[in-house]
Amino acid sequence: MLNGFALLDTYSGWRDTYTRLAHQVTADALRAHTVLTGNSACVDGLWRIDARLLAAMAHAAASPPADEEEARGRDLLTEILGRVEAARGGELVRHWPGGPRWLTALLGRPGRYQLGGTGPQVSWALATVGAPSVLALADRSPEQLAVIDPRTGLCQSDTVVPAGSVTPSGHPTKQPHCVLEFTAGTRYGQGAVLRSTRIIVRFGDEPIEQDEDFAALTPRLPGVRAGLLSGLNGPPDGDLASRNWLVGLGRDWAAAGIPVVHHELAEFSSPQRLREALDLRVATSVGLSLSELYSLNERRGDPRLLARDIAEWTGALRVVVHADDWALAVHRNQQTDPAGALLVGSLLAGARARAGRPVAELVPPPDAEFTADRPTGGPLGDGWRATSVPSPHLRRPAATVGLGDTFVAGLLLAESLP
Repeated sequence: MLNGFALLDTYSGWRDTYTRLAHQVTADALRAHTVLTGNSACVDGLWRIDARLLAAMAHAAASPPADEEEARGRDLLTEILGRVEAARGGELVRHWPGGPRWLTALLGRPGRYQLGGTGPQVSWALATVGAPSVLALADRSPEQLAVIDPRTGLCQSDTVVPAGSVTPSGHPTKQPHCVLEFTAGTRYGQGAVLRSTRIIVRFGDEPIEQDEDFAALTPRLPGVRAGLLSGLNGPPDGDLASRNWLVGLGRDWAAAGIPVVHHELAEFSSPQRLREALDLRVATSVGLSLSELYSLNERRGDPRLLARDIAEWTGALRVVVHADDWALAVHRNQQTDPAGALLVGSLLAGARARAGRPVAELVPPPDAEFTADRPTGGPLGDGWRATSVPSPHLRRPAATVGLGDTFVAGLLLAESLP
């Protein structure tokens, strides 16, 4: 666990704190306890949307469609561009098998393919800094295993093996996601992109990774301090089997004495679906983005009080909210103040924003900014407290894909450091 970091609310104080923390995490990660991660996995095709591609999207959205496929594509582009104009990222779901092919015809092939899904990206970030993890992965097709970090642990019968040693088998269970990255300042027509962000387009429902070897083995692994549950935004409405599988896994972890069971949310198709996901009620910790917090409550307001409401509703001891330039925890009955976990999460996410992928070089760059405009810390009543820290924020990040998942990696790594 982390100790000895004085949180000085000045620009130089935060920079010094993060620099010292970067050196400590780099030194200690190899000795960290294993983190358990799941329960979604996919392949992401990534496009960096420059001015030329943005103009092509705007032109296609304004053009009369020639057929039904073009009409569906135009509707999709209209919603994407509306989000860009509103400075909003997130995920869109279209039940359209031809969607990836249509979008590729418009934009060209993706700049690259990489790993997608909260659990796999958490494991990727942990492997990059040398920390161990075990990932729930039922889809072991050649396409999926090709993007899994080979150092990630997978369960095979009654043991954990490196993903790089697993023989691929089967076929993909889902289509690749189309991930569009937008950079602040990119101009198109009479406007410009206001906020660096990404929009993920998913073209169908997706099962969670019900890895039965993982479910059987992980409650028996020694020394585990933290496990991650996620992925309920993928299955179709009414998929009780996926929900019940996650509930059973969380209960088994709790019965095994794993102190932190963290449930990370995501963007859902409706606030009702988001609320249903929260009803797992097996997590000691719940995490979500600021936009997801507002969506869940269907209103804006003091994020500390909104997060406290979620904690009381779910029975969690901690709710963590990550925004562009700060991170917040609302907590009670915890042995340690969660500031250290917020700092490590922000540290890893900031490093990824600088490089465009998880990296082992964690020291914030000179142009990182540390906001003073963030939620106030202190008591909230009934034993609840708020703790917030600024994140190392970059005005023009190399990428925004996976920053929230990488924040979660740091959050769980902090719980697992010696």
